[in-house]
Amino acid sequence: MPWQRSLGACRRLPRVPGLVSRVHTAATALPIINIPHSSIYQLGDQQPVLRNVTWTVRPDEAWAVMSDGAAASHLKDALFGALTGTHRIAPPPPPPGGLFPFLADADTHRYVQMVRFAHRGRASGDGFYDFTARYGAVREADRRTLRETFFPDIARPLHELAVPEFHRPDESVDQVHAQSAEERARKLELFEMLTGWLRLKELLDLPMIALSNGQTRRARIAQALLANPKLLLLDEPLTGLDFKSRGILLKLLQELKRTQSSPHVIMGLRAQDPLPDWTTHVALIKDGGTVETGKKEDVFPSRFTPAMPQASSSSGPPSSNSSYRHRQHGSPLVDLAGVSVQYGPRTVLDSIQWTIHANSRWHLIGENGAGKTTLLALLTGEHPQSYTQSANLRLFDRERARWPTPLLHRRIGRVSPELFNAFPRRHNLTVWDAVGTGFDGGFVPKGARRVGLAADGTPLAPGSQEEEWRVHRMREVVRALGPSRWHSHPDALPDDAFLKQPFPSLTPGEQSIVLLMRALVGAPPLVLLDEAWAGMDRAMVQAAHEYLRDGGGGLSEEQACIVVSHWEEEVPWGPEQGVQRYRLDEGKGERIFPEPR
Repeated sequence: MPWQRSLGACRRLPRVPGLVSRVHTAATALPIINIPHSSIYQLGDQQPVLRNVTWTVRPDEAWAVMSDGAAASHLKDALFGALTGTHRIAPPPPPPGGLFPFLADADTHRYVQMVRFAHRGRASGDGFYDFTARYGAVREADRRTLRETFFPDIARPLHELAVPEFHRPDESVDQVHAQSAEERARKLELFEMLTGWLRLKELLDLPMIALSNGQTRRARIAQALLANPKLLLLDEPLTGLDFKSRGILLKLLQELKRTQSSPHVIMGLRAQDPLPDWTTHVALIKDGGTVETGKKEDVFPSRFTPAMPQASSSSGPPSSNSSYRHRQHGSPLVDLAGVSVQYGPRTVLDSIQWTIHANSRWHLIGENGAGKTTLLALLTGEHPQSYTQSANLRLFDRERARWPTPLLHRRIGRVSPELFNAFPRRHNLTVWDAVGTGFDGGFVPKGARRVGLAADGTPLAPGSQEEEWRVHRMREVVRALGPSRWHSHPDALPDDAFLKQPFPSLTPGEQSIVLLMRALVGAPPLVLLDEAWAGMDRAMVQAAHEYLRDGGGGLSEEQACIVVSHWEEEVPWGPEQGVQRYRLDEGKGERIFPEPR
């Protein structure tokens, strides 16, 4: 298989005593997890979220937790919450052993760790935070590195002129986690092994601003393993990883399963994620709050059991030009003529040449760290170097410096992990309010009907053609992307009722599709979709793809759209719809499909 060939250079995981758990040895037959016919509740609620759950995980089993259907997509959090203490189990698992028999009397908060890779959820703060501040950090000489951020106790010795208080962790932290020289040596050995395996060594001393989402996700996994857990829960660890990184991570988890001294790992996966061949068991959460557990071949008896790989990597050979249908393009919307971005001596983008026309459909690809997020930040005007590159960067027929950033945002609809996590979640913010901010490109609902202000910042005239068009667009977009298109029980949540729902109460997948509505509602000339489907289940993704394809109504001939994804199957258009592919590789960019004649 292609993903296996990409792992040919990976070595077998060495036996590192720092991975302390002995759950894989034959010396114990105690289960890892034991939930015997219990229900799971949110704290303070009397109605169960999950009913009659029976789940036993044994040391020699490899489990994945998945959901089946849109209504069940958010219930994965409840099952993991039962393991991390954010949800109540009733009746509680009986003694001796309780929920984690293999831990005996050990501290569960110490030895059970959860790492979530899904977007920010409902429990997050209610305010907006400025995710563009990361770019300004370099101007303020904040050079905090990956090593200092994730591995502060293994940071390199400071320069003799450095101010220790600005770089070292508090002394109290060192005292609480004091380790013997032998333990430190073991941890350092584990650190060297993990950073090598996860391709982090060359990134350790780079500033965090220079790193991609995928690279920081790999660092979070290494950080979790260094914390010495006995049970590690990884929720959606494959989201946002490029083809090679997915294969390397899955290989590492497979080796952890084989290694006696490793922690036990349970993964939470989306329905569209590849299920590794070495997974033996599945906990499948269904609509209605029931959980089916067992061997994967028993849980999926009547259909193909997902196996790695299911999707085609975008890093593979491009499609044949013979299948390509040329689209009739309009005028240039974006023109990058030799754009470059540097962080100190490191070049992130090197003389990028790329013209984006109206009615074009693009698939932007590149490995984690290739510069995709930086490139999009230039297009939105959020990266400060977009000003220094203004002579080489024309947006909507003007140099970047001639565009006030708020006006630029009116002309660009976007979805990204950064925007998702930053978007405000005030308790009184409804779905209508969230979608309506798309007309202005801001984050605060404005106007009497919550559909924004006029281009000059004044209120829309009541009953005006512009106001009525915006209200019509709101309902048009929700008809195309609302629950009637993806909910397994659409009668239970009509589209009009969905618009009145509090945005913070929605599941991550529902929030994602609402922010997609926000990006499209104003019919902006340029639409940027970076990991837009994260958190969505298969029905939501299908509804979004149908809306974005030609004839679906989501995009017109006056608009251009760029989709950022590591997988071809996540792009709404194929060669027959005229999609073009642009690849970033080590700072260089080129169109790779269709091949230039």
